[in-house]
Amino acid sequence: MAAVTRRQYKGAAAPCTTTNALTAGDTSVTLSAITGWPSTASVPFYVVIDPGTSSEEKCSATISGSTLTLTRGQDDTTAVSHSSGATIYPVFSADDADEVNNMAATMTTKGDLLVTTGSAFNRLAVGANGAVLAADSTATNGVAWSAGYATLASPTFTGTPLAPTAADGTSSTQIATTAFANPSSDQYVLSSSIFG
Repeated sequence: MAAVTRRQYKGAAAPCTTTNALTAGDTSVTLSAITGWPSTASVPFYVVIDPGTSSEEKCSATISGSTLTLTRGQDDTTAVSHSSGATIYPVFSADDADEVNNMAATMTTKGDLLVTTGSAFNRLAVGANGAVLAADSTATNGVAWSAGYATLASPTFTGTPLAPTAADGTSSTQIATTAFANPSSDQYVLSSSIFG
């Protein structure tokens, strides 16, 4: 499960009314209009039904045409019955705000990174000077600081590092490979014939 659910928002969604009654167990409702409402079918958003009344309820909803599929009793409200013609409109919820606050509060120190396990957000403290962030499938968050890479200043290589071979006659600060530094057998023959 994702750390948070992506939700959609619209700033000019007009309040409308329901065209059918809802029992506490119903999970769909049809709307009288959807002017300015979120419209991406698979992305949820919050709605409030009967706002400002004793029956006020918030639901997570997905939309298809003018029909909402509802997850009832969200954001610390309870699923209750609603009459046909109940006022309904999209809202920003306390759950939305809490998710944002949780992400912001996870980072506490200079250089912190926000990382995720896929189901939770975590703080990854800044690494040591010169460390680089690398993919690491064994790490909780899939990434970790590593010192196992050469720095740009005075790097120390191990193993058999490779570099492009410079063209004959190159005289610059370019790295010279053994292929460039060791003359070919033809050059030895030519040198022998000239200098004996």
